[in-house]
Amino acid sequence: MKSFLTRGRKAAAIGAAAAVATTSFMVAAPAQAADKDTIAFSPLALAIPALKGLSEGVKAVGAAKGYNTLILDPNFNAVKQAQQLTAVINSGKADAAWVISVKPAANAKVARLAQKKRVPLVLNGVPKDYGFKGPQRGLSFARIDYNKLGAAMGVTAGQCINQKLGGKAEVIVFTPRPGTAGKAEQDAAVLKWLKATAPNATVVQTIENIDRPTAQKDIAAALQAHPNVKAVTGGNDEAALGAISAFESAGKSLPCLTENGGNEEVLAAVKSGDIYAAAALQFEADLLQTFDELGRLLKAPRKFGKLMSVPLKIVK
Repeated sequence: MKSFLTRGRKAAAIGAAAAVATTSFMVAAPAQAADKDTIAFSPLALAIPALKGLSEGVKAVGAAKGYNTLILDPNFNAVKQAQQLTAVINSGKADAAWVISVKPAANAKVARLAQKKRVPLVLNGVPKDYGFKGPQRGLSFARIDYNKLGAAMGVTAGQCINQKLGGKAEVIVFTPRPGTAGKAEQDAAVLKWLKATAPNATVVQTIENIDRPTAQKDIAAALQAHPNVKAVTGGNDEAALGAISAFESAGKSLPCLTENGGNEEVLAAVKSGDIYAAAALQFEADLLQTFDELGRLLKAPRKFGKLMSVPLKIVK
């Protein structure tokens, strides 16, 4: 695909995801054409920089592959997301859609409507998240492997603690917000592999992932209660960058910070040493495989969809 340039990373997420990184593509998108299929993209919210960037990637790749694109913005509102999707499916404005659900269960009826209207969907998560058993006609599911993602953060945090802190450290763990896809799996894997890798590390507090300003504020408060914290893990890009700011403002060092994400700012922080490791979801690859799958189902909407996963790379 020579028609676009990647400037960084899940995008999410899924993972909500997913948490997530900024991917943008520099390509001139043609005007909407009536004879082209239209692919809608509905992320968690365009307020997330990573997902705003991913939406630009959707436009660029869609144009390069000969599709019109329609970008929706539910702004973290699960009901609004279902309403928007229902409207574009019923009106015929969308011939297919990529959906990063705010809450998968809220889109269960949307998925069944799409099947009825023969509008292929790629949905984040797995079939059971939407009330299905197994693969479905016209629906594919792309999930973040939350066990693998959590393990990557836990293992790299433990490795850093062993290498830089003699195997002992007080740790703050970021946790996805309630209702986020994969929360239980990711949380369990982070704790399991942190303990397995650095058994003398102690988790002293957990903090919800929200956004960068909130993460900075919450970490600052946590440092009042736990001034000896030297390690933070479990966060996405925005949470991790908020943690860096909080430690800097408090005049404290943060030797061990591991996260999931990998946008341009985070990768620069890994290179500079401010972040020990990033479990970087490869959303460019995921974007391309999503378009390929939607293209396959557009040709045969009654075919069974696939169960896919977002590629992962650990960057140190």
